[in-house]
Amino acid sequence: MQSAIYQQTIRHIARVSGRGYWSGQPVTLTFRPTSVDTGIVFRRMDLPGQPTVCGLASNRIDMHLRTKLVSGAAEVEMVEHVMAALYGMQIDNCLVECDACEMPGLDGSAGAIAIALQQAGLETQTAPANILVLGDTMQVGDQQSSITAHPTDEMNLKLVYHLDYGPNSPIPSTTSMAVLSREEFLHHIAPARTFLSEQDANELQRLGIARHVTFRDLLVFGPNGPIDNALHFPDECSRHKLLDLLGDLALCGARIFGTITAYKSGHNLNGRMALQMLQQQTQLRKPTPLKLQATASYAA
Repeated sequence: MQSAIYQQTIRHIARVSGRGYWSGQPVTLTFRPTSVDTGIVFRRMDLPGQPTVCGLASNRIDMHLRTKLVSGAAEVEMVEHVMAALYGMQIDNCLVECDACEMPGLDGSAGAIAIALQQAGLETQTAPANILVLGDTMQVGDQQSSITAHPTDEMNLKLVYHLDYGPNSPIPSTTSMAVLSREEFLHHIAPARTFLSEQDANELQRLGIARHVTFRDLLVFGPNGPIDNALHFPDECSRHKLLDLLGDLALCGARIFGTITAYKSGHNLNGRMALQMLQQQTQLRKPTPLKLQATASYAA
């Protein structure tokens, strides 16, 4: 018989600092333990009243090349790597305090966040985890790009991503697969970095976006491969797509058991699948209202 799976939070406070890719604005994330059924909550420390937004697909709005959450005055964007790190490290409940809207870009991966959470340790809590066991096949997308969620007899999450930008793209076509565990995520998914073509990078900077970002801050592909950089894995680009997929699916608010196969999907399609999963969870408990003491009462 399958043993009960309990919710987890972090044991100690963790912090990660960096600059947003898009805005260039410095930001510090402070991860704090929270009580059962809180879920993942972002708190904007830089705004009046320190408003919060829950990490759920119902709060997601469409945005180009990144995932954004909005609830009232609270807005946070580029949350996919943070959500992936929390999910991959099996953390169900956590308060993420941030002092800017955009999450830190770091090296384009979730590696530093995953390591910080690992060092913070895990605290097993008293309530069963929210589990979504896929019972029927679900699909979003079309022949151009799609995500299919299949039921499985295994009590785990298997992710498959097929990356293909076509024969004329400098970005190689690869396929990555992972059966999710803390170790698998920490060592083989979290370190995979954001990527784009040299043409797209030049266009973004021409528009005044990400002017501070260099070829060392992420993977930029020219005709001969990464410019002034080297791959961490032969299939690093499709592994990064696994990272993004996981971070977006984490917005369903539950641990998923099943097989998810994605073909050329992006944040919009990932978010649509997460919303379907959230809506179909008849037994999913809604996050309890966040009741936390004033920030000054915490010992860092």
